[in-house]
Amino acid sequence: MSRRLLLVVVAVTWLISGCGAGASDGPERPEYTPVPDRELFSHIAALPGVQAVDIRYDDTWPESKYRGEITIESGADPQAVLDATYALLRQGRPDVAISVRGVQDRTSISFDLLDGRSGIPANLEKRYGPQPGDGTPPGSP
Repeated sequence: MSRRLLLVVVAVTWLISGCGAGASDGPERPEYTPVPDRELFSHIAALPGVQAVDIRYDDTWPESKYRGEITIESGADPQAVLDATYALLRQGRPDVAISVRGVQDRTSISFDLLDGRSGIPANLEKRYGPQPGDGTPPGSP
């Protein structure tokens, strides 16, 4: 085999195997340093109107997400509390869904400001912009 042909075979094999330019060794790294989960959860606990926080990161297939519950004080605006919570969580892990509900006076409250009422990353980006965000919810939808 000629040296030139050998070089072509090696180059093609290298490109096909995913070792060429633009190949990825796994999930893309965020272009920011995510705020650690504990810090995020403590910021959420400090929000006005929050009594208790029970949120965790869940990486169970098929999608990783922040999930849990926030106990909201009587008289507080639950949608505003959940909106601020979601905005803060956008400073965390990249491209993660969010499924956090509020409980106020023993009533479960879902967050309905998102398009399609879903905390999938695409809807979160529509509402809060690209990650990491600054932890401030946008104006009314």
